[in-house]
Amino acid sequence: MHGGNLLEASVQYGRQNFIDLSANINPFGPPQGVWEALQKGIKSITHYPDPKYRRLRGRMAEYYALTDEEILLGNGAGELIFLILHGLRPRKVLIPQPAFSEYGRAALACGAEVSKMILGVEGWGALSFQNEETYRKWEQALAENELVFINSPHNPTGSALTKKQFEVILNLALKHKTWVVLDESFVDFMEDRIRWSGREYLRRYPNLLVLYSLTKFYAIPGLRLGAVFAAPKLLNRLQEQRDPWAVNCLAEEAGIAALADAEYGKRVRFLLEESKESFYQNFAEGSKEQKFLGLRLYSSKVNFALIQVLGVEDSILDLVEAERRKKIILQKLGRQGILVRDCENFQGLEGKYIRVAIKDRESMNSLLIGLKTLES
Repeated sequence: MHGGNLLEASVQYGRQNFIDLSANINPFGPPQGVWEALQKGIKSITHYPDPKYRRLRGRMAEYYALTDEEILLGNGAGELIFLILHGLRPRKVLIPQPAFSEYGRAALACGAEVSKMILGVEGWGALSFQNEETYRKWEQALAENELVFINSPHNPTGSALTKKQFEVILNLALKHKTWVVLDESFVDFMEDRIRWSGREYLRRYPNLLVLYSLTKFYAIPGLRLGAVFAAPKLLNRLQEQRDPWAVNCLAEEAGIAALADAEYGKRVRFLLEESKESFYQNFAEGSKEQKFLGLRLYSSKVNFALIQVLGVEDSILDLVEAERRKKIILQKLGRQGILVRDCENFQGLEGKYIRVAIKDRESMNSLLIGLKTLES
């Protein structure tokens, strides 16, 4: 279902050490202040956390130019997805595909009917509201559903909505009284020049909820820490329907410390962009030399990318061959100690796609070496 399961991988491949490119986590670790905060805060585990998380919410309000009342914290974005669906109880939910599987699981868990719209391998990159047919298709879909999940930056394609695209969706949704849940869990990985957040639209669109994750960019997935930004009245409604202690005290300390390091984000984005450019350049050069036969690497705006395993021609037999080759790739890389993400459970990407996280240069070079040896 998800990447990052090292225990399962160790059982499957009979080894303990892996280069884990199956989960899109910042490879450079948390800010140094997070380690120090965890050591200092360890004694706090003998007490209940503050159910209002006033210290962390106050820090986030200052950092993200919001009010405390516009922030609700959760045990990772995953828990908040289920909370939103449980709290709003929509009868029909629209999920553009491919998509994070928890959207659909949460919708079904609250008894909602799921509607799907296929974006394809290019994600938001192929969406044009200048096309009248596309515009009408989206308007009809938003009119027929009570809630829509918008995932940008998009997992797994690495594409991102433009502000103009998002504004069209917001206005159509507002017209038809449809909730919009914007999942921007990977927004911090985007370059400064193209990064924007749905937070700036909150006070103009009362139907908007923005999901945010601190676990991926700040490299604390084991602590689980996420937030949803929305109108205070709506967040109060959600808070009344959940465990009051959803975030543990160490996760709160880690969040406060992570946001205190003003230079951390710049350093991480610089290092990851440098590593990504090197990976794409080396892949392109290797492709020219026919070292990556049958593999296509897609562009990405964030810290992961799709690789398509190609066949020979567009036919059912070709798809079967592509899926067979994909399974060989997964097995060979796994035995070499490299984990990548099988996209089998992403609708529209079944059979012939893998997703790779962009990590440090050494890890990406190991992947390139592994891919070069697959046909031998």
